[in-house]
Amino acid sequence: MDVNRTAETARAWVERTCARQGLDAKVTEMAAVERVAVLLRQTRQTGSRRSGSKRLRPRAAGATTTRSRIDATIAR
Repeated sequence: MDVNRTAETARAWVERTCARQGLDAKVTEMAAVERVAVLLRQTRQTGSRRSGSKRLRPRAAGATTTRSRIDATIAR
């Protein structure tokens, strides 16, 4: 899909949903813009980006040793 077409589709969606809610498609209040900018600057670790994520680095079982706890088996 073309990037320009995607931008046009997104813009049309924003305009349509804002109109349904009686809102302006563009935010002009500077305080609101500043609050959104603060939120966008905040970073958060998600499951797909965590350095220790199992999705990025699946862990395999290591070598195991089976030991019985029954005296008869231990004596063998």
